[in-house]
Amino acid sequence: MPMIDDAFKKNVRLFIMRSFILSVYQGIYDVIFNLYILDLGFREDFLGLVISVNMLASSAAAVPAGVLCDRFDKRKLMAISGLLSLISTAPIFLVGSPWVLLFFSAIGGACSSVSAVCATPLLTENCEKDTVRIFSLNSALSWTASIIGCIAGGIIPGIMLRLRPGCRPYRLTLVLSLLLLLAGWSTLLMMKSGKPRRTSRRASIRFSPNLLKFTTISALTGVGTGAVVPYFNVYFTKVLGAGPSEIGAVFAITNAIMVVGFTVTPHVSSWLGKARAAALTQMASIPFLIIMMATASFTMGSFAYAARMLLMNLAGPAITSLQMEKIEPEERGFAIGFMSTVSGVIVSASTYLSGLLMAQGNYVLPYAATCCAYFMAAGLMYHFFREDEDGIARLKSPDRASRAGIKI
Repeated sequence: MPMIDDAFKKNVRLFIMRSFILSVYQGIYDVIFNLYILDLGFREDFLGLVISVNMLASSAAAVPAGVLCDRFDKRKLMAISGLLSLISTAPIFLVGSPWVLLFFSAIGGACSSVSAVCATPLLTENCEKDTVRIFSLNSALSWTASIIGCIAGGIIPGIMLRLRPGCRPYRLTLVLSLLLLLAGWSTLLMMKSGKPRRTSRRASIRFSPNLLKFTTISALTGVGTGAVVPYFNVYFTKVLGAGPSEIGAVFAITNAIMVVGFTVTPHVSSWLGKARAAALTQMASIPFLIIMMATASFTMGSFAYAARMLLMNLAGPAITSLQMEKIEPEERGFAIGFMSTVSGVIVSASTYLSGLLMAQGNYVLPYAATCCAYFMAAGLMYHFFREDEDGIARLKSPDRASRAGIKI
């Protein structure tokens, strides 16, 4: 079995490498894409439509992708969908026609959905144990990579303008970033076949109670995700008056803070329990959303943004690990697909409505709706899953807390 074990370790390394490369791309995309759409002459309402179409297509494809994920080789599915996603992304960056943008956003969303649904089960299958630490490491390195991407997204447009005055710097930056998509896709070709199933049962389609609970929580979180997250760079531009270099710097610093945060995630999850850690950190992010809603100061807005991002994402690896624990292995693909579909529909609708509001200059209502949705999601996470963990027992035992290595 040592050769198989080595193959699994290689798969984990390649998976993390893929995440790193794609996160560099995502960092560039997060800084530039919305500004690129606005630079083409469109408003926030059309930007919201583009994002919503992408999310709706991704949502529609998620359940079929989950069924395929449970029945076929996940690596091969991700390789095929990754190539199609790369091909469909190029026209978005090269053509300014609204119909081209909408059509290929839909195609790209559907293709990327397959990779998104298969990714977590694939990594889980290749983790022999301690999934929280592996997920945390993957998240930490991904956020580290996104720092590079954010910095690059902030400075490359300026370099492009100096080299080619009068060019469209946002477009050229995005076109160059396609090389990263190609590199990330190539790592899938180097992975070995997936880990053999430990069960002979066929993949099943079942709406278990835990699946419905997780779906409800992700749908509520999706309301806030759609309302504000896609528009953070627009918020910095239109509300706080920042340029791309300043936005890139803020995003990069925030991501660096989150890398540090991810190093303590396994300890916090072990000490409090995954559900409690997720609920408490998400609840703690709400005051910073309120600050963002109320301030016109770039400094204060940047601080609140960083704090919100840290707290909302800190427990992500713990939530993912909890989902994989509570959902049967042969149901994971369908479960992730179903959760993605429901959440995606909510996110896309929220994104579009928020875009309409922001196009009219209303940046307050989307943030207020997000606060309410996050509050309910955190409350349900605590209510549904707190009894499944022994976090209270740990808190009541000084000796056990001490052994966990937590400094209060």
